[in-house]
Amino acid sequence: MASSLREELASLRIERANAPRPTVDRASATESRPGTSTEYRRRKGVGLRLVSLLFWLIPLGVIGAAGAVGYKQYDQMRSKPEVTIGLVQQMTLGEAEKLLSSKGYLKSRYQAMIGTRIAGRVEEMRVTERASVKKGEILAVIEHHDMDAMLLQRKAALLKAEADLEEAKVDLWDKERQEKRLGRLFEKSMTPQEDYDKALAARRGAEARIAATEAAIQMTRSNIDEIEATIHHQMYLYAPFDGTVVEKQGEVGEIISPMAMSSSLGRSAVVTIADLRNMDVEADIPEEQMYRVTEGQPAEISVTAVPSKRYRGRLRQITPMGDRTRATVKVKVEILDPDDKLFPELAATVHFLPDKKFAESEASRAFLYVPTEAVFQENGHDWVWLMDRDSRLSRRKIEVANSNRGSTRVESGLQADDKVVLNPTSGLRDGAVVREAAR
Repeated sequence: MASSLREELASLRIERANAPRPTVDRASATESRPGTSTEYRRRKGVGLRLVSLLFWLIPLGVIGAAGAVGYKQYDQMRSKPEVTIGLVQQMTLGEAEKLLSSKGYLKSRYQAMIGTRIAGRVEEMRVTERASVKKGEILAVIEHHDMDAMLLQRKAALLKAEADLEEAKVDLWDKERQEKRLGRLFEKSMTPQEDYDKALAARRGAEARIAATEAAIQMTRSNIDEIEATIHHQMYLYAPFDGTVVEKQGEVGEIISPMAMSSSLGRSAVVTIADLRNMDVEADIPEEQMYRVTEGQPAEISVTAVPSKRYRGRLRQITPMGDRTRATVKVKVEILDPDDKLFPELAATVHFLPDKKFAESEASRAFLYVPTEAVFQENGHDWVWLMDRDSRLSRRKIEVANSNRGSTRVESGLQADDKVVLNPTSGLRDGAVVREAAR
């Protein structure tokens, strides 16, 4: 039916009056039209089958590729053995063989905030931060002009009292002379009793004036000593011991008051000095760990601000008072080899050591340590399984120095931060790809 419709449409033409009609070869025209030919039907059926095949092959191909990728990943995961990994660490003997560790802060055993007992204004500052001072050295001067004037007044009063004393002594000499003369006359009955009694009273009065003047002189001298002592000990601030200025709170012109509670009311101290040669680490130890340490216990101290050095220490004091809220006991660990890099309030970690490590010079030297469970022996040698960045294993021969507390000191064969297999099984092979077990 479709072929007959095409033939009818093809036969339709518009007749033009003046247009010449083309001459058409009927045989060739019949061959050029599909008509009802078998070849046309065959080609059309093949095209439809190709389109249908492509329609089904695309999703099947996607599904097949996804399945292949998933199977490959599953196969890789299934074939990789799971292992536990440990790290090779660089530690000192103190860190590796510690009994326990505790964190704390540096404190100077001798530290003082220097201020005055009376309020005053800073007139002169003679030190700066980090300055070393000796005992008795002047740190600052407090303004004391009023006391200087008062001192001059007291000294002038002393001069006047001393002059009054001299005058009283002269008067006493005169009164004694008169009393002696009238006494001789009275013995000869040449003068009345009344005149002699007056001379005797005058002498005693002169003696009393001398005693009063001497007392006034002593009181004036005491006032002078008091003012001078106040100026010397209160207006001049001295270092109470040899140390270093760690903080300067006051400046020239500021008010220093012992009752100052805030900066608006002035300052309560001028400088703070500390003896940096006697440094302690104040740390807290849990109550359940107190049995591990005793006074005199050796220790190794690492300071956060000085990561490249370890300091030797000794447990100097266990404070006989616990903290019930934190269940800890405060201890003080003395630093035996302090240097100029240590300051109060720096964070530090104390590693308490066995007694035998106290005299060892290598206590602060760093070595390589590998977890003991990573080391296994074969043919009389020590080995470990090393995992590289591609999770591939390789067996490595190492030289072991000693083992202690779960760590093995390694002399050769490994580097810091290498990854090793813990508790390796007999099924591991060189070049095998493994996966790290989740912790």
